[in-house]
Amino acid sequence: MAKIARPTYEFSWYTPSEIKAKLDAGGDLEKEVRKEYTRLRDISQKRLKRLAAAGYTDTEAYKRNVNHYPKLKDIKSKSELAQRLSDLSRFVASSQSTVSGIKKREQKVLETLGEHNYDFVNEGNLKAFGDFMEEYRDQLLDMEYDSGDAADLYRIVEKNKIDPADIKEKFETYLNDLEATEDLFNIAKRHRLPIAEVMKDADFYLANIDIVRSLKVTKASMGNIDKFKKRIEKQLKKREKVNLSGNITYHQGNSVSSN
Repeated sequence: MAKIARPTYEFSWYTPSEIKAKLDAGGDLEKEVRKEYTRLRDISQKRLKRLAAAGYTDTEAYKRNVNHYPKLKDIKSKSELAQRLSDLSRFVASSQSTVSGIKKREQKVLETLGEHNYDFVNEGNLKAFGDFMEEYRDQLLDMEYDSGDAADLYRIVEKNKIDPADIKEKFETYLNDLEATEDLFNIAKRHRLPIAEVMKDADFYLANIDIVRSLKVTKASMGNIDKFKKRIEKQLKKREKVNLSGNITYHQGNSVSSN
């Protein structure tokens, strides 16, 4: 297995003040700093490309470091170079700068979750689960929590004795909502509807997503949001008539109620 490239020197060498002192000293010390920046920058660019190719552009490591390290000739001052090199050394030293490092961490998180009955979380939905826990933490936990890490959040859930089955149910609803939103976006594009206008009334469309999905593209409503919405309302009225006998009324909103 190939050795993973690391910063050349000890951690203390890369503090901004130490780097700045070397730059101010000039001569071989300044050349050493510039050489190390170029070396680490080359490593970082390769790693960022690999992260992007592996689908990890939504990780903090990627978002914080992509487009953050200009070429040496484009750096304006010694102070900027000192800070850039300090940041660069931390990125290259981090296991989260490599695809293998991220996958290893993900596997550890999955093992931890699985040990505590969160076996519905897998490699395919781990990112969605982290986003879900972050979005719903206040509703689920009734408390503020700063970390979005799935393994850390599950510990808070455990501490508050929230049933994993309840988390699973809410997570499945969350995934369904994500799928419905993605479908709505794609349907809007297919019908050539203005996305901004669709999103303004997203609650209505998502509440009736089954009807939205069933609508075929027609010349009459192509690109016309008012006619598109009227087609949905027409279907709702038909349903209302059909279901009156069962005392169930479909509302033009988010819920279904029994009379």
